[in-house]
This record gives sequence, C-alpha cells and structure tokens, in this order.
Amino acid sequence: MRNILKKIMITLVTASIFLIAIFGMKIQHVEIRGNHKVSDMEIVASIFDREIDKNCLVFYVREKAKQHKKINYVNDYYVEWKSPFDIVIDIHEKPSIGYVRKNLKNVYFDKDGIINEVTEDKIGNLVEVSGIEFKNYERGQKIEAKDMKTINAILNITNSLYENELPAKHIEIDRDGEISVFVGNIVVVLGDTKNMEVKLQRLNDIYKEIEDLKGTLYLSNARENMLDEQYIFKKAE
Repeated sequence: MRNILKKIMITLVTASIFLIAIFGMKIQHVEIRGNHKVSDMEIVASIFDREIDKNCLVFYVREKAKQHKKINYVNDYYVEWKSPFDIVIDIHEKPSIGYVRKNLKNVYFDKDGIINEVTEDKIGNLVEVSGIEFKNYERGQKIEAKDMKTINAILNITNSLYENELPAKHIEIDRDGEISVFVGNIVVVLGDTKNMEVKLQRLNDIYKEIEDLKGTLYLSNARENMLDEQYIFKKAE
C-alpha cells in the first residue's frame, strides 16, 4: 500500500513540476516593428490582454491557429520567434483611404471607418470627402453621422477607388444627398446610395475606355440587368 501511495505521490509531484515548467514559462521580451499610428505599449496591451496570453506555449498554439487579436489601425501582424522567450511582432497597419477637412485639419480614415490620423499635413494623394459632417473627429473613433447610409456608401466608394487605383480627387455630397466623384477629368454622378455596388462596378468596367476624355459620366440610374443603359457619358465642350 505504501509503495502504491509513494508511486502516486511521485507521479503527482512529477506532473506538477511538468505543468509549472510548461505553464510557468512566459514571454520575456517583445519587439514591435512597423507601427506608426499605435504605440508599442498599445500593441502589447492588445495582444497580451490576459495573463495567460503571455505563456509561451499558449501563445505558440494561438499563433499556429492564426487566432490574432483585433487591433485598431492594424490589418494583421506576424510573429517571429527569436527564442522561446523572445519574439518580434511585425505590424501591418491599415492605410488611410480618404479624408475630410475639419477646423483646418485633415481627418483621415481607414477602410473600416476608423479615424487613424488628424493632421495639418497632406498624406499621399487620397480622395477628399466634402458635404457631410461627422459626429466625432477624434483619432481611434469610428466615424458616425446622422445619415449612416451615406457614411456606409462613402466607405464603399473610397474602398473601391483605393483598391482599383482610380485617380479620384474629390467626393462631393450635395444638399439632397446626391453623390458625385471627381476622377481625373471626369465627374462621375452616382446619385443616391441605392445600388452603389452596381454603380461602382460599372465605373470600374468603363473607366479605362474614357479616362483620357473630359466630361460627365452619369451612373445614378445604374442597376442590375440594365447593362446597356446604365450610363450616359457627355463630353465637355
């Protein structure tokens, strides 16, 4: 009986030592690279928001499963292991895709509508949006307005222009909520927020045919199943 108890005790002690060794190992050093909009402390706090996340084994398993934490301004991040206790995290930030002017400053937002920069400087050749007021202009907040349909439409438009590399300069919303986009020497009249995905697809389909021209492209009536009648282009005189 004593031998059995002794074996049990040895097994429990061995298991305890093993568990302590495994779960007691914590990542000691984290280097952050590629972040410009978010501080190192913010990145570390977001990724290791629970004490258990600092455990080497837990973090390794989570990385293998691609269970990445969501972080404002960050598309994704990649981990390089220098040792079991030393890692490098490369940050891929979300780019700005458009901006509005407010109090002599440029308020930049990303594809998800998060304000990621407020500055007097001009960043790149991004499209400016005018004719709409946001409820908030603070960095890190998601843009909001009374008319969220228009906000969602603007995000769809700016995303499409950015992804398709169209040389848009300006998006204008008039008092009636009608939306126009100035692309190169062409004014694209998109109208209201209805069928916006169809309108943007038509713009992408035909822009190369007219990019060297100057005039107005009317897409406000574009909708599915009207491919031959979805647009009118009028050359400028």
